[in-house]
Amino acid sequence: MAVTRERTVAADQDQDILDCIARADKKAGGDNAAFVRFLNEYYAAKSWGGMRLRGGVPQSGAAAPRDRSPRSQQIMQDPRYLQNARELARRMQGGSRVIGGTTVPKGGFLDCVAVGNDAVWGCTGTLIAPDVVITAGHCASCATRVFFGGDVSKTGKIAKVRERVRHPQYRQGGRQNDLMVLLLSTRVENVPSRQIAKKALIDKATDGRVVGFGNTDPLGSAGYGIKRQVDVPIASPACKGTVDGEPDRVAYGCDLGLEFVAGKPLLAKDSCTGDSGGPFYLQTADGDWVLAGATSRATNSALNDCGDGGIYVRLDRYRSWIASIPGVSLP
Repeated sequence: MAVTRERTVAADQDQDILDCIARADKKAGGDNAAFVRFLNEYYAAKSWGGMRLRGGVPQSGAAAPRDRSPRSQQIMQDPRYLQNARELARRMQGGSRVIGGTTVPKGGFLDCVAVGNDAVWGCTGTLIAPDVVITAGHCASCATRVFFGGDVSKTGKIAKVRERVRHPQYRQGGRQNDLMVLLLSTRVENVPSRQIAKKALIDKATDGRVVGFGNTDPLGSAGYGIKRQVDVPIASPACKGTVDGEPDRVAYGCDLGLEFVAGKPLLAKDSCTGDSGGPFYLQTADGDWVLAGATSRATNSALNDCGDGGIYVRLDRYRSWIASIPGVSLP
């Protein structure tokens, strides 16, 4: 009965989102900024509790640094984000996207794992080979084991980490290089490893799916432990454009060519504290999900830890480094 009720509530919420999209589409005409504004206003009026995902600080460990400059909402003036957000919403009308934020169904994205130390879970990662997990460099203080499953409070497989390899230029030379490879003590053969996306696919991407175990409140302080998913628009796929006359690297705080920016999300759904290191997936033309990025931190323009958009490390730019680590054999 509980499962049936959950499905009914989810269906009702999806229908409400579709209604909001239709109303906003009609009222906004050809103005993408107005569409996004109307959509979020209509959705906010529903007064639902949200499921939020956002990158940044693990529950245990140092926070990724962030400039709290007065650029709040700057992404809302980025025409790339506004166009991609509208297209994402329209695809949701066709039933192919999840812009409201949901719990990952049982058996979904099994390669997405919780990362923690012996006392607490605090980050997220992705299985990219049977004994290799990729996560964020700033999760080093909470990375001695990983959890395979949908809820860390329930039964799942736990694999110990035998070696941690953080990027050698982590936070050096003015760049973040916010990645860490975890070599597991045992091979996990019953979970398919996730393929890393190719450069061409990431370059042309307009949106993707964020998955993680992170917190669910705007302050990023509560709710860690359940695997959730949400689709978000991409603003800058390679940190190479401009926003209101400023280079993306200044406006958003991303590293040129090495990272991408996604969000501020539709309906205030985004990655959150505890999703650090977790996967940002892209869907191929064949319908397969491939791994484009790892959640790193908030943008320079974000005022909240959660819900204002984030920066993701482009894994295609680091594939050679990952493959060079002794003991790593990528598929």
